[in-house]
Amino acid sequence: MTILRSALLVLLATFAVACNRVDSAETKAAADTADTDRATNRSSPSPLPATTAAPDGQPVTPAILAFHKHLEAYMTVHKEADGKVPSLKRTDDPVEISTREKGLAEMIMTLRAGAQEGVVFAPDVQTHFRTIITEDFAKRSLADRRALVHELPKGAKVSVNVIYPTTIPLLTFPAALLQKLPDLPPELEYRIVGRHLLLRDVKANLIVDVLRDAIPTT
Repeated sequence: MTILRSALLVLLATFAVACNRVDSAETKAAADTADTDRATNRSSPSPLPATTAAPDGQPVTPAILAFHKHLEAYMTVHKEADGKVPSLKRTDDPVEISTREKGLAEMIMTLRAGAQEGVVFAPDVQTHFRTIITEDFAKRSLADRRALVHELPKGAKVSVNVIYPTTIPLLTFPAALLQKLPDLPPELEYRIVGRHLLLRDVKANLIVDVLRDAIPTT
């Protein structure tokens, strides 16, 4: 009986050692597989969203992405210029505010000297803007269209990298159309001048770009 018990204990011990070896081998194999996956970058990809949309809910198209890329390039210049112009000491002094605005505009004009039309409203985004504006105006009455289009004052011209003329009023941009256009950083805004769509730097009162004849005729 003692011999049988001893043999049973030896058998159990042998089985336990074998199990430990199997577990160790499986653990090592799993670790080796993980190392191989990391080495070959074979990890499982994260699920992608079904659709891609802008914060305002509009679909992100190649034209929108291109436009934002052009905006970022301009904002890099704006921020550099803003850092080179002394900050306001008094935010309630109209003279000081006007002086800084002029200084910021001059610095931006210097940094982007030679800028041409289409630097932001580039050819790869112009069709997108024209389509949105044309579709918006098609839904408006003739009287509404005429109310949105104001002739340029005599002698007034608009072009890239120049001060927005003081002879041109800063009229409210049509809200329904604004909602359909790509969002802008707070330093910029859209303007309709004559039949042109302008991009204006608010802090510098500077014309950033011009999309000529974007507004349909009445």
